[in-house]
Order: sequence, then structure tokens, then C-alpha cells
Amino acid sequence: MSPLQQRMLEDMQLRGLSARTQEAYARAVWQLAQHYHRSPDQLSDEDLRQYFLYLANEKKIARPTATIALCGIKFFYEQALQSTPARCPLCGIGQLLLVEVLPPQRKVPP
Repeated sequence: MSPLQQRMLEDMQLRGLSARTQEAYARAVWQLAQHYHRSPDQLSDEDLRQYFLYLANEKKIARPTATIALCGIKFFYEQALQSTPARCPLCGIGQLLLVEVLPPQRKVPP
């Protein structure tokens, strides 16, 4: 386990997140790292935007799944990396990102 993974795990435990939430957040960050083949702390704002576009357009994940991924990745930047809002690619833009990239789910008429 990398020091950043350990830090994130400890931060989630300190904040009392449930085991399932910890797993979901860790998985979201791991999948981001796997997608780019590098540590998430080395990614740019545009990399993150493109990743969420990939999730929406190619993986076609549901909006709630994207929200979990966003929350996990945002937690990583805000807590594990202790990024300030100026340095955190997702700080303050989470809702904007979800609105821009992921259209609202539409119900299919019966």
C-alpha cells in the first residue's frame, strides 16, 4: 500500500466513514489511477474532467455511481493530499462537473 493510500484510509477512518464507503472511495481513486497509469496526485484539472467524460460517455455509468466516484476522488484531494481550494482540481466544482458532464437521468416512458 502506498503512503497516499494509507493516508486516505486513515483519514476515512478518522472521519468515521463506513467500511462500504471506504471501499467505494478507495476503488474510485484506484480506478482513476489505473485509467491514467499514474498517481492521482500527478493529474491535471483537464485529466479529471476527461476522466468523468469517459465515465459518462464510454463506461455509461449511472449518475449516482459518478457521484460516488466524484466524492471519493474529491475526498482524496481535499483530505489525503490536503489540497487547498486553489490546488484541488475538484474543490468547489463537484456539482458543476456533474451538471456539465453527466446529464440528469431520464425515465423511460412505459
